[in-house]
Amino acid sequence: MERCSLCGTPLETDETACSYCKHPVLKKIKTLDPPNPPSSSRRLLSFITVFVIGLGSVGTWYGLTQTESTHTTLAPPVQASPIADWSDEMSAYNQTYSSEDPPASYDVLKFVRQYTKTVPETATYSKTTDTLETFSAIQFATLETFHSEVAALQTIQAASDSPIPPRPHTVDFERFVSNGASFQIKTVETYQLTRSAGQHLVTYDVRYNVRLHTDHLQITHIVRTEVKA
Repeated sequence: MERCSLCGTPLETDETACSYCKHPVLKKIKTLDPPNPPSSSRRLLSFITVFVIGLGSVGTWYGLTQTESTHTTLAPPVQASPIADWSDEMSAYNQTYSSEDPPASYDVLKFVRQYTKTVPETATYSKTTDTLETFSAIQFATLETFHSEVAALQTIQAASDSPIPPRPHTVDFERFVSNGASFQIKTVETYQLTRSAGQHLVTYDVRYNVRLHTDHLQITHIVRTEVKA
């Protein structure tokens, strides 16, 4: 039984004041603690929170690191102009560019195609009788590239037994890849040789790496593979 906290008089149930001293009776209000969630639920909630924060961090990092220079554009196959149309083209070697005025895809393809006209000269290059200045294309290709071409084109020189130099027969573009400052071009090139036994064709699969060097285009690498008949 509860008693008055002031005088000790027994209190009846639900009395609001002591019947003897009239001291108010203060009822204690019990508060119920919220039930603790099961440990498995707490672990699941923690995992979801950490996953969401981690996913957001990865997304932010990816968005900041992706720039236009990391994207590569693959153009559809491009066919070369007929060889009869080459002679009246403006020389691609005299064109200058800048980061504000970069070359268009056609400019790069024309540059490579016009380079193929120097291939017969390159094939007959002789260090004892010629100089590097003989070929106007040299400044538009690295010296290492030029020397690798000389070695790769010995097949043309060996297959020709006529004073008539080889000449381009067909040049077809199969692939063009660009990221704005460097370019990759794949071609199939066929050259016609004059031999005592008649005409002879030599075909190559060729891969070019071209870059915008200072203010003009420059070939930095060529891989030439002969296609056996």
